[in-house]
Amino acid sequence: MPLLGGLFHKGDGGPVTIPVAGHVPIAFRVYYTPGYPPLAPEDLRVNASEWIDRFVPEPLRSALRAEVWSEKLTYSDMPKTSFPPPLEVLSEVGAEERARFEAAWQVAVVSCEARTQVPMLGLWSAVAAGRSAAQDLKGALFDAVAVRLTSIASYEQPLPGSGVLRAADHLAVGWSSAGGLVRWHTTGMPKFGLPDLELLEAPAGVDLRPLVEAVAQQLIDALLTANHGRDEPVALLSVGPELTPLLATGQAHVRLFYSAGQGQLPPAVEVLLPRAT
Repeated sequence: MPLLGGLFHKGDGGPVTIPVAGHVPIAFRVYYTPGYPPLAPEDLRVNASEWIDRFVPEPLRSALRAEVWSEKLTYSDMPKTSFPPPLEVLSEVGAEERARFEAAWQVAVVSCEARTQVPMLGLWSAVAAGRSAAQDLKGALFDAVAVRLTSIASYEQPLPGSGVLRAADHLAVGWSSAGGLVRWHTTGMPKFGLPDLELLEAPAGVDLRPLVEAVAQQLIDALLTANHGRDEPVALLSVGPELTPLLATGQAHVRLFYSAGQGQLPPAVEVLLPRAT
């Protein structure tokens, strides 16, 4: 099993220091075909409040009611061509989601700025408003930060009243292969002010999605814990250097390495697997 034992040959040092953002933009897009009469932003806010009453238990419910009526949350409406998402996202959704997206010629953008502190009201209000708008407009909901279309079933998925964040619900994990090795990566960690993760040169034929999601969860939890009770969020997060996420198959051992990125390469947190001795 490549996740256990072995030696690391990169990043053998002290804790990893990761720059993080204290305030992050959150955006969801609803691709839809306009009906009549059209819905104004005020209509969408009313319906979002009703969605919250149905699908969000206390104590988060009361906080989100105020949030969806605040100036922090905005609705914008524009032609679909203003925000064409990558076509490859269509291969990951069902027939109905695909049909809605392909028929659409308008896009409603729900956006909000969130503080990376529990309970991240900006994130939850944008999720609630996006799902509600997708229902109202009978459109296809696109998570602009995670770069993925979401399933229609998720439009009525309740939010946790405690505000606990589950990384797998907010990220996309993808992979690509070259030369017999696989690169795994996340899309969506900037929702939490963190760089995306990448795992390079992984062995083929091994599903490392659970490992990547577990590492992402540990980083999100570490950041929210570090920010708890602070007036201003931290600018640097120190973790590691080694993590031992617990998976269904046992405990894994990984090391992290922060890559600042150069040129067109964005910053990333590399997840390093042990190499066999």
